Amino acid sequence: MEVAEELAGSADVQVVAVSFDAPERAAFWARDLDDRVRVLCDPERTLYARLGLGRASVARVWLHPRVWLAYARLMRRGARLARAGGDTRQLGGDAVLAADGSTAWIYRSRGPDDRPAPAEGAARARDARRLRR
Repeated sequence: MEVAEELAGSADVQVVAVSFDAPERAAFWARDLDDRVRVLCDPERTLYARLGLGRASVARVWLHPRVWLAYARLMRRGARLARAGGDTRQLGGDAVLAADGSTAWIYRSRGPDDRPAPAEGAARARDARRLRR
């Protein structure tokens, strides 16, 4: 996970990936993550709801040109596409939670191809850490 690389050396910052998948399914994709990333499973989507992460339309997930372009880029790099599992319409996001549990920053994805640059999340984490001091 590129955010973990951006925050390397920041001992007081923890990068966490949250999935609504069952632990067995999450373990399948989590093996590709950096060792510094902690994986949590939220099958009831409690955190997703708290952060206001909604669901996309079928058209946005499967028919939008940007999604097809993202898949084409992955395949051009040699990636093999796996069968989709779980709720393909569930939108993700990136968030920075402060030490007190409040949301210091959140980016709510508008589609499966919509993510902030890793440097953006890392910068927001650094900002939240500075405010804590």
